[in-house]
Amino acid sequence: MPLFELADLDCEYVAGQSVLNISNLTIDKGKLYFLVGPSGIGKSTFIETLGLMNMTVRKNGKSKFDFHNSDDEIIDVSDLWSQGNEQLSSFRLKYFSFIFQNTNLLPNFTAGENMIMPLLMKGESSLSEMEGEVKSLMKKIDLPEDAYDRPVTQLSGGQRQRLAFVRAFLSPFEILFGDEPTGNLDRLTANKLMSTLKDYLKSHNKTGIIVSHDIQLAADHADNILYFSKITRSDESVYGYIDQSQILHRDTNSNTWMNASGVEIEKINDHLETLLH
Repeated sequence: MPLFELADLDCEYVAGQSVLNISNLTIDKGKLYFLVGPSGIGKSTFIETLGLMNMTVRKNGKSKFDFHNSDDEIIDVSDLWSQGNEQLSSFRLKYFSFIFQNTNLLPNFTAGENMIMPLLMKGESSLSEMEGEVKSLMKKIDLPEDAYDRPVTQLSGGQRQRLAFVRAFLSPFEILFGDEPTGNLDRLTANKLMSTLKDYLKSHNKTGIIVSHDIQLAADHADNILYFSKITRSDESVYGYIDQSQILHRDTNSNTWMNASGVEIEKINDHLETLLH
């Protein structure tokens, strides 16, 4: 089932200066997507656009920016910008969760309070009601149980990053966005976090979209990999381009990779290196 349907969208921060063109793209529900490509090609812009973090979209008569929510409603996401900040914030809180390389934790609160802050803000649970689930997730990603009651300022950088993952899991969402969320972590910890994330998404039928420069991490954990192309203008400036043909799929039965035409990819890492360079 589609989650996002996008077509003929130009993303720009300055009017008339496109940084990313989305030709035709469907993001399916219940999958873990990795976005790969060289720096400055529009991967973070894609996250900011879909996650309603910045008003970047310029639509034309053929454009589509549709979100299919869990009630089978189709929402034109671009129209939300005209409804004001309160409506935007409410929509993001209801449907989206975020993990960034910069954890954005609240320094005056404990680790436990930080992890369940989204639920407390919505008034859905108390700290004591959520403690068991939080500690179960902490155990899966090797966060010591005694970290729960400690101020986040007393935790290491790696522990704070893992804490941010738990917080993102606990926030009710349809789609989880991550922008280099494991960029500061060693490979063993990054793999453990991604395995936990993938299991969580699968068991809850949720979708994840992760920006990463780590091709091996994408090859090991993604259901789909979306690679960004670079287009050079006549003035030698560049912008990113994506469409449906640039999605690579993992066959769940054979665990092999396929391109958009259904042709098997023998060596996914080499294939991605070729595409991106």
